[in-house]
Amino acid sequence: MPSEGSAAGLSSAWKGVDPVTRRNIRAESFFSAFNGIYMGLAILAAPVVAVTAVQANPLELTILVAAFPVGVFFGPLWAGAGRRMGMQRLVTHMAFWANIPLLLIFWVDDSRLFTLLISISQILNSGMRMGQSSLYHVLYPKLIRGRVLGQLTFWTFLTMVPSILVTGWLLDMSREMYRILYPLAGVCGMIGCWYYHTLEVPAQRALTSSRNGIRASMRGVQNILASDRAFLFFQGAFFLSGSAFFMSTHIVLLLVCDRFSFSAFDLALWMTVVPQLLLALSSPIWGRVLDHIGIVHCRLLISFVQTASLACYWVGIVGVSPIFIYLGSILLGMTNGGGQLTWALASSHFAPKAEDVPLYNGIHFVLNGVRGLVLPWVGAVLWVATGPGAVLAALITCSGSIPIILRSLKLDRLRPPALHEPSSPFVDTDAVPPWSANEPKIEPSSDRNGIGATRS
Repeated sequence: MPSEGSAAGLSSAWKGVDPVTRRNIRAESFFSAFNGIYMGLAILAAPVVAVTAVQANPLELTILVAAFPVGVFFGPLWAGAGRRMGMQRLVTHMAFWANIPLLLIFWVDDSRLFTLLISISQILNSGMRMGQSSLYHVLYPKLIRGRVLGQLTFWTFLTMVPSILVTGWLLDMSREMYRILYPLAGVCGMIGCWYYHTLEVPAQRALTSSRNGIRASMRGVQNILASDRAFLFFQGAFFLSGSAFFMSTHIVLLLVCDRFSFSAFDLALWMTVVPQLLLALSSPIWGRVLDHIGIVHCRLLISFVQTASLACYWVGIVGVSPIFIYLGSILLGMTNGGGQLTWALASSHFAPKAEDVPLYNGIHFVLNGVRGLVLPWVGAVLWVATGPGAVLAALITCSGSIPIILRSLKLDRLRPPALHEPSSPFVDTDAVPPWSANEPKIEPSSDRNGIGATRS
């Protein structure tokens, strides 16, 4: 995770950015690093721990895998809570409570209770992610938002991947090690909460606290669905490419196990570690690409790379050629690096006003939940019926996202510019925060609660 030396490096890397934004980048980098340890244990390593350490049955394993997609269905609820209490407060509260179940696992040896605690933690974590992604629009100017997200993603996965590897290594030594690892991950998550609490959220630009109920939120969602066609096409393309991912990931693993003589280490290396490492390493590069060409063009490029990844997997499986499996995993990691950024920034790009971001995020999260719950089963059915045809179906699905994203690109060019968009971050250190020049000067520390929470 970021050291004092690397923290100084962060300051020099953002030398032209105003001091408030630099401090926020540093604080959220520490949060991302500590949160990566939480995510490694609570999300990615949890199924392995469940099977090897507490002997979970297939039903419990399915619940664990589905818990995080289920959490995103609470998107409209988290959006409403964030608009009432403030997004920064929502993030810190949800992150705090999501870590409590991990602390309790020290006393757990029953697979049902382990599954329950991890599932609760993942659902609460979905509220944290909602608030965090909603605040990007407020915290970071558009011109550097991709770079910032690339750096944050880098720190998250740089700690996440070693956490997963260390967990597997320690479980091989003793299956009881999960009793120590999960409370430690919970403590790391708590430290991350403190760093996020130190963010300085600038006073909201013409935002007022929203006390509207669920009906008003639903009307807002209906208005978005009826009027913002560019966003709908973008989400359609995102849905197809994400569906291809969920359809194929576990099927590729099963087919590689069946057709290749890979050792357990080879499987872990090429199916998990290499994609995750490349995700971390490529995220800063994708951030610069996104800032340079825009999120819709960036998503178009990602769709091409993802299609190439699935094509390599399919050719490798059908032709029993390991080199294509290796290449497919490399391209998958690069795809996921850009996908993480566009996933987090999609709502911020399309929302016309900062206070609309939570509603856009609610739609975004629900669609992600649908594909995360349904498409793995579709892939499994296709695998049973056609074998490698399931990967080909995922390839065709992913390629279908390309013409849809092109349509979104055409409509996005016709959109009016977003309101309340932060201007260029390259300002003098004594100047006002980098928001619209038409607004009055406001001290950044006058409101620390985030979107929708202002002082009376």
